[in-house]
Amino acid sequence: MIPPLSARSGHDAAVRRLTGLTRQLAEVQQQISTGKRVAGPGDDAIAFARAATLKRADAGGEAQRKAMDAAAARLTASETALAGIADLMARAKELALAGRNATLNAGDRAVLALEVNELLAAARGLAEARGPDGEALFAGAGLAPAYADDADGLAAWAGLGAPPQVAVAGRLLPAGISGPEAFGQTEPLPPPDPLAPPPDPEVPPPPRGRNLFDSLMHLAASLVEPRPDFFEAGMDEAIAAVDGHIERLAAGQALLGTRGARLDAEAQRLDTAQLQWRKDISRLEETDMVEAIARLDRLTTVLEAAQASFGRLSSLSLWDQIR
Repeated sequence: MIPPLSARSGHDAAVRRLTGLTRQLAEVQQQISTGKRVAGPGDDAIAFARAATLKRADAGGEAQRKAMDAAAARLTASETALAGIADLMARAKELALAGRNATLNAGDRAVLALEVNELLAAARGLAEARGPDGEALFAGAGLAPAYADDADGLAAWAGLGAPPQVAVAGRLLPAGISGPEAFGQTEPLPPPDPLAPPPDPEVPPPPRGRNLFDSLMHLAASLVEPRPDFFEAGMDEAIAAVDGHIERLAAGQALLGTRGARLDAEAQRLDTAQLQWRKDISRLEETDMVEAIARLDRLTTVLEAAQASFGRLSSLSLWDQIR
């Protein structure tokens, strides 16, 4: 005997309900075991798309943070090198003032000149300082060495362009300072004028702008200058140049410190943003264990009750058919 249509419909509906409950129970069990509520767009298309957007933002933020960390390390190394050179220049000023004293004899000044030459060598060494990645800190975008001797034996900048830059809050921030910015530049000598009278060998040449290294070299040469007028003029020029370089170094350190502070502020902002992005990704993708376990218990209870009810209905229908 074929069961009535209403009985078959009820049977099919019960089977579909049991199948749906079993599928939901399996999904919850998988979410609990993997810890993921959304593993693909089929689980929750909106949550999956939002999480993908947040992951791209977080990946971009991670790359930005690495670039900022490298820039901060370069700034710190540059500031340390400038601080060391500033100490050398402070000592050079002490030697210059001591050498300017009329009570010293030529031998005393020669000793001072030797120490100035040692300061020059140390300053040249610090000017070749390298960053964490081995890059020359004061060569701009160029390679080492940052300074090389020119045809006249003077220290000339051998770098290229500006220091590397990093994006901070939508703007490019130089991650360092170039040699000319930190140590100044030597003014070239004017070309000889064939119509002008030759310079008087008894008159000291006019002062000229010199970079830090040439200023130290000029100070050492002035200390051992035997001609009184040339000695006086040379020492005056050297002391003024040392003072100027001390001010320039202080300004350079302040500039590097300001750039470092901007990086720190942006790093803090980025850390906060990344923390929020990751919280949002976790909220969208990960399983809420308390809610999932409660749902698992509820579905298990409902499935057991449905299975028991289905069993009773099936037994009753079979008995009716036999009878």
